[in-house]
Amino acid sequence: MLADLGRKAWDLRKKYWQPGEGAWTAFREAVHQCHPHLPVEEKLVQDGHEFDSLYELAVYRRIKSTLPSTLKLDIHPVVKGCLFQEEAFADFKVSSTQSGKSCFIEVVGLFDRTFTAYSSTQKERKDETLRRLHRYPSSQRPILIFKDMVCDPEQVVAALRQAIAAVAEDGLRTAA
Repeated sequence: MLADLGRKAWDLRKKYWQPGEGAWTAFREAVHQCHPHLPVEEKLVQDGHEFDSLYELAVYRRIKSTLPSTLKLDIHPVVKGCLFQEEAFADFKVSSTQSGKSCFIEVVGLFDRTFTAYSSTQKERKDETLRRLHRYPSSQRPILIFKDMVCDPEQVVAALRQAIAAVAEDGLRTAA
């Protein structure tokens, strides 16, 4: 839904951006009223993978349509050698068997690019999110896709192109 509607979804989400349990439901119903072809509820499962958020699912769908067949996509791969824990799970990893390189992608579904905490949930989880984003070894820094970027297909594709370039033969990033 977020990828399908693009900026319209982000603008509509900002309109319903309020603390409280009913904000998400009100947003989903408003989207359905404006776009009846989109469901009010959407399962966070696709191709046998369960996703943590609609943002992550939207990025997965965009990756599937963008990724060249010569590259491999891993969903929720293990990240070894993390700074705060021995191993953890990332959102996505794009890799190339030809170059031997890989690049992690993290979807930051709780924050936009300003990383400002507006709600009590964001305030509570800001430190945890920062730890998650800074746990990667320096040679494996991920490409970040924030929630406001998810609603802009051009920005998501630009981030994915960056990941694709990173695993190309002459890419900038390497990871084991």
